[in-house]
Amino acid sequence: MIKAIIFDFGSVIYKTDWDKMSREFIDKFGINIRLEELKNERANSLYRLGSVGKAKIGEVIKELHPNAKVTKEMIDSYKKLYMKHKIINHELLGLVKELKKRYLLFAFTDVNREHYESNFEMGLYKDFKEVYTSFNFNMLKTQDGAFDKLKKELLKYSLLPEECVFIDDYLPNIGQAKKVGFHTIHYMEFPNIMKLKKDLMEMLKR
Repeated sequence: MIKAIIFDFGSVIYKTDWDKMSREFIDKFGINIRLEELKNERANSLYRLGSVGKAKIGEVIKELHPNAKVTKEMIDSYKKLYMKHKIINHELLGLVKELKKRYLLFAFTDVNREHYESNFEMGLYKDFKEVYTSFNFNMLKTQDGAFDKLKKELLKYSLLPEECVFIDDYLPNIGQAKKVGFHTIHYMEFPNIMKLKKDLMEMLKR
């Protein structure tokens, strides 16, 4: 019997328009933060380390632009632009509110602290019992052991993996969840939730 549903966030609950965010940051501070354009491997590495709690976004910016003075205003603007340039899956959030009436809802997301704080300020986490993050677990969902940590956390709610459905857009995360015994749904149709809703309803009948 399914008792809980666990959602990924990026490309499930929302997507970020990194191009618009980067352009507005350039307009304000004169520096480009678009990692895909700049192809700085050290900065990319720092960004990934941020997702496991071992670096901050200011370090990424400094690596991209060594002569830039990274200020609190700059970091605050980064977080505000991250909030501003989000495409929210409102239909899915509506479904979340309905599911909350019958199931325990959790989130498990690869996210750095700055992005987490922005999402929290936007109220995106308010319908979830707990939000488990890569920066608190100190590992990404693709890493061996991440879902074992999640399994241990869920024991606090007397939940076993076979009583939970995990929803994610990234297939390697789905594979790691399956290894530990979670039911899974691979969601790739953002923002359309027709197939997701059908798959989820069928699973909840088990």
